[in-house]
Amino acid sequence: MESLVHEVENFLTEEELEVVNKTILSKEFPWYYQEESTVDLFPFFSHVINPRVPEHDEEDAPLLTNSPLHHFVTPIVERYCQKYFGRPLIKIYRSSLNCTYGWNTPYPFTEPHIDHKFEHNNLIVYFNDDFEDGETLIFDKYHVEGMGECMYSVDDYDKVKIFQKITPKQGKVACFDGKLYHGMNNLKSGKRRVILVVTFK
Repeated sequence: MESLVHEVENFLTEEELEVVNKTILSKEFPWYYQEESTVDLFPFFSHVINPRVPEHDEEDAPLLTNSPLHHFVTPIVERYCQKYFGRPLIKIYRSSLNCTYGWNTPYPFTEPHIDHKFEHNNLIVYFNDDFEDGETLIFDKYHVEGMGECMYSVDDYDKVKIFQKITPKQGKVACFDGKLYHGMNNLKSGKRRVILVVTFK
């Protein structure tokens, strides 16, 4: 079967990489602790750029801005849409920088999940790669109308299989249909993994 993920290495420009290395990966960059991702088994740090709105409004809500990095993120998504979709960016639903250090749990990966039930794409931009494991995982499940759950819990891991792994590399982007259930392989090195996540159409 054809790959479900479009991956492009070295997508970031030199100027964008300079922002990543000198600002986002610096010791002074502000990160905010999140007690849970999908559940409280997998806490992480984030820097929200475009916040998520209440679920009943999220498809039609105006874009809110929570960080001056909005001016850094939007051109990246616009460039991707023009180059690989052959069309302008229509809308960003939300975007965030995520920083994880791995989890001391018996679970090999985070819960397979989707972020929204409506049609959308996920774009992940990898800002560093100096760690072990931490691949983005695509599972063999796709959300269709009528499916109530947006997540498979750790008790349901036997119901899903990993279909594809995306290896992090600095400057790389990966894009996939947002209705594909996805997650993250646990880190083993204790070093941080920093990514940009954008949901858009």
